[in-house]
Amino acid sequence: MTARSFTRAAFLAGIASIAAVATAPEAFAARNADVERYVQENATAALRTLGDRSISSTQRRQLFDQLMAQFADMPRIANFVLGRYSASLRADAALRTEWNRTFQEYMIAIYEDQLQAFNGSTIHVTNSVERDPGRDVIVHSEMRPRSGGGSPMQVQWRLLRAGAGWKVVDVALAPEGNQIWLAQQQQQDFLAQLGRSNGDIRGLMSTLRTQTAAMRQRIVARS
Repeated sequence: MTARSFTRAAFLAGIASIAAVATAPEAFAARNADVERYVQENATAALRTLGDRSISSTQRRQLFDQLMAQFADMPRIANFVLGRYSASLRADAALRTEWNRTFQEYMIAIYEDQLQAFNGSTIHVTNSVERDPGRDVIVHSEMRPRSGGGSPMQVQWRLLRAGAGWKVVDVALAPEGNQIWLAQQQQQDFLAQLGRSNGDIRGLMSTLRTQTAAMRQRIVARS
């Protein structure tokens, strides 16, 4: 068996973990205008890039990859999704580099695959909640399909302080009506596969490369 791809089945499997996050106490929390602005600017730039037909598809992908790699803390996410198995990366620099590269390519393909229907559209940040003031913020936003029809997709972004700035560490998407935090669901899926394979991270990387290639094919077919 392999780790699940980003499908409705994965959404439904993560509902329990979503509930735990959704019920966290937030009544006391204030909004963070700086983080809201940061998400607004970077998410808008990413969607604009996906919709830019004045450049080639290769250039769009390169620009989108660069934007998302800057916007999100890929090394932190790559470490988080491995859970307890991330310890093996500390003793193997080559494996750590290979894993980080493989996971980043996979994660950016997910972002592009899921956001492609909204390329060129406008994202509206609607609210934010400081889970830990000045350190941990969830930003709420919505996007409408570029065609102007259909319901907006709700997107939540979790950001942590990174030096003098901020980085996204998880994103909740709901393209099929069921919202799920990607990194949390990925951790569950990856731990399940690693548990069955005695912690074989290279086997997991092979699975992710296959899924990344499939997503890339879908993206190209829809372009």
